[in-house]
Amino acid sequence: MQRALPVIVFILVLISARIIGALNSESLGNLQPFGSLFFCGMALFGSRGVILASATWLISYPITSIIQGYPMGLEILVPIIGFAAMVGLANFFKRSSPLKTFTGSLLAAVIFYLITNALSWALDPLYATKSFTTLGQALWTGLPGYAPTWLFFRNAMIAQAVFSGVFLAATRTISPYSEKKAANAYS
Repeated sequence: MQRALPVIVFILVLISARIIGALNSESLGNLQPFGSLFFCGMALFGSRGVILASATWLISYPITSIIQGYPMGLEILVPIIGFAAMVGLANFFKRSSPLKTFTGSLLAAVIFYLITNALSWALDPLYATKSFTTLGQALWTGLPGYAPTWLFFRNAMIAQAVFSGVFLAATRTISPYSEKKAANAYS
């Protein structure tokens, strides 16, 4: 139980962050650590680094959908496709310098935004006319009555920068300690 406690606490913090973001979607929409967690998890630890992010996101998705009044259906595939693209891109940043990984993470946030908004535009019947004009609307303002999509993009970029920086700094700080500990164990 003692070894699992940090993981349990981390999962609870991530779920709480999603719920707080859902409750305050006008100001905190998309200010979440998940994009960074998916990207950095894959770039730094390979596919095993994506397991925690995936499990936590899947647990919290129904909760936040209910809070925000979104239906539960095939809409879940839109962010999953976006996260899959981030994870795919992260493969190109394995064993890269922290600066390159950080830059790749920001690029992944842009790709996630473009994919998820384009898919929403293509699949949402409220965008009745499928044209470059309504695609531009989906990418910049979104549908009337909701917070503008540029706000979600801004928050996603802020979150990606902050959380990727934290994950990269933590990994860099912990790695030398782990290597020393492992070396001492075999001495």
